[in-house]
Amino acid sequence: MKEADAMLELVVAAVKPLTPTITSFVLRDARGGALPPFAPGAHLGVQVVQPNGRTGQRAYSLVAPHTGEDCYEIAVLREPQGAGGSAWMHGLAQGAVIATHPPRNDFALHKGSAPPLLIAGGIGITPLLCMARALAAEGLPFDFHYATRSEESTAYLHEVRALGGHVVHDGGDPSRGLALNAVLARPQPGRHLHVCGPRGMVQAVVDTARALGWPDDHVHCELFAGALEQTGDTAFEVRTLRSGKTLTVSPQQSLLDVLIAAGLDPLYDCRQGDCGVCAVDVVEGIPDHRDHNLSEREKAEGRTLCTCVSRAKTPHLVLDI
Repeated sequence: MKEADAMLELVVAAVKPLTPTITSFVLRDARGGALPPFAPGAHLGVQVVQPNGRTGQRAYSLVAPHTGEDCYEIAVLREPQGAGGSAWMHGLAQGAVIATHPPRNDFALHKGSAPPLLIAGGIGITPLLCMARALAAEGLPFDFHYATRSEESTAYLHEVRALGGHVVHDGGDPSRGLALNAVLARPQPGRHLHVCGPRGMVQAVVDTARALGWPDDHVHCELFAGALEQTGDTAFEVRTLRSGKTLTVSPQQSLLDVLIAAGLDPLYDCRQGDCGVCAVDVVEGIPDHRDHNLSEREKAEGRTLCTCVSRAKTPHLVLDI
């Protein structure tokens, strides 16, 4: 469903374990050529092979800003309960060749007129470390906070501290983590918040920022587990054209989960809005797109919807499924 773009053929130049579950990969052009440039916040769409042999796509943020060197760096968290993409990545060795889409940026750095605020949780450090490194290279001020479960599980710990970042280990208890009311207090004109990490943490940061008066257009987030609930989310009705079912999706449910519960056996893969496997055609209604797969043109046309993360702007949708 993605607009055509030339795939990159990359070779794994280096593999480095960062924690017991996170590994970094340095990638170069397999033919020794130059790689497309990118801005902080960009990711690579990597083609992975799952245990069933099916090819899928995973989005991995670029960790180091583009400096003219012909290499990319990504870091991958191995997820035992995942669909197998991260396990496949962790099985790659130096010299392996992989296919990726060129860098794409759905989480751009907004510098603004006041120092940006960067907040990372767990593997969400990857795009924010890229932002922090880029800001530091330009001599621009910023505030940087990073929450993880433990020192052992903290990727890029020394790099974050060297950049002046504040690191908190909460042991898995959010009440021992970042003091969000203090971190987000007193929003300033021109100060942009960027947050990336697990859904619960990102939701807490966004909700706190809204409660403290941060303008919505100054709050930017990316997460690796589905879409955030948004203020004003309501239930909507879906009619499935081919199966003839009428279903209700509550504010707390994803459309994909409702389709699965109804026994429709829809296609899906990443559950994060990255791969496009779950995309279906929209016959009636206006989708509320929350994915990272469809192009801006496809989203504007409104003829396709990714069921894992997207919702509806109208009370009813009719889907060709």
